[in-house]
Amino acid sequence: MNHITLIGRLTADPELTAPKGNPICRFRIAVDRINTDGADFITIVSFGTRGENDAKWLTKGRHVAIAGRLHHNTWTDNDGNNRERYEVIANQVTYLDGPRRTSDDPKPGEEAF
Repeated sequence: MNHITLIGRLTADPELTAPKGNPICRFRIAVDRINTDGADFITIVSFGTRGENDAKWLTKGRHVAIAGRLHHNTWTDNDGNNRERYEVIANQVTYLDGPRRTSDDPKPGEEAF
């Protein structure tokens, strides 16, 4: 069984690409280690409508829960070096906090005109 669940915070704003018209969203999260200092930095990939929504609503610092599968990718770069990377392919992304307010946002109870 290949299943992974993570909770962490985005380290940067997501990047959305659409090769061949298929939306792909990539972002990294920092996942705190239990009972030790430090964090692990994990690349998350979401596709299609899920990816478009993640790119639209997620920003650096947002708290998320990810459920998905671990994917191992290998390739040879332009210099002939073998490369590898692990990513989590997200089946579900749950936003654990709301978008951050900006100074331009109306305060609660105020109306925006």
